[in-house]
Amino acid sequence: MKKIDMRIRDVLNRGEKVLVSGVPVGYPNLEETRKIVEIYIRSGIDVVEFSMPTRDPYIDTKTITDSNVKALNLEPNLECYFEALHAVRRDFPDEPFYMMAYANFILEFGLEKFVDQLVQLDIDGLELPDKDGVVPKLVVEMEALFNQKGIYRVYFLQYPFNQDYYNSVKDKINGFVILQAIADVDGERPIVAPGNRQLIEMVKNEMDTPVILGYGINNTDRVKEAVELGADGVLVGTAMVEQITQGDYAQFSKFIRVLKDATLPE
Repeated sequence: MKKIDMRIRDVLNRGEKVLVSGVPVGYPNLEETRKIVEIYIRSGIDVVEFSMPTRDPYIDTKTITDSNVKALNLEPNLECYFEALHAVRRDFPDEPFYMMAYANFILEFGLEKFVDQLVQLDIDGLELPDKDGVVPKLVVEMEALFNQKGIYRVYFLQYPFNQDYYNSVKDKINGFVILQAIADVDGERPIVAPGNRQLIEMVKNEMDTPVILGYGINNTDRVKEAVELGADGVLVGTAMVEQITQGDYAQFSKFIRVLKDATLPE
């Protein structure tokens, strides 16, 4: 059992739900990355994602896109991002981490080098946001290396939900799965739509796998809605980057604590 599996099990056994968020590695700069990780951990984030930058995070918001571009403009050398993460790992040797990286980041860095870094950093899993059909060769080669190295892929089920894709990967899913919340006709998520309940129940019933609901979850109301619909946890992204951009880390810590409180049993 990996560190993430144990963390999620322990959180759920306490009657809580899991709060997951990505640290935008390199934003506002690499020196701040370690400080932000510490804020996440000390303030109540249960599982930390290392969100690696790309110039085209095409499924993410403008806020995240801007943070990615600013990070890469400030430091284009991808080796430096891993150097910063090694410093983080030395500070937090027992903390569970996973990574999110788009295909173009992995390909630019080099797949074998990338996987070697995951091993050295003791990263439990990787989320690849790109659809498998867009980068099929990378997916096959990456999964072969993951099987050799004992890393699992964190599967991301995009909206609109693709039943065929889900059927093709559900037997490979380990640890947890990230489900992109349903959007309205304008592509917005003003609330966590009730229709998410059916998807969450289907995945949990078929795989007995924790389901983390993400996208559009940016305050306590959205967290509570996700929990009430049966999600085992929530992934908060853009709202975290907005807090980091403001630069008030004391307020940022309070924001995280309030979100975590919304996952606690009443």
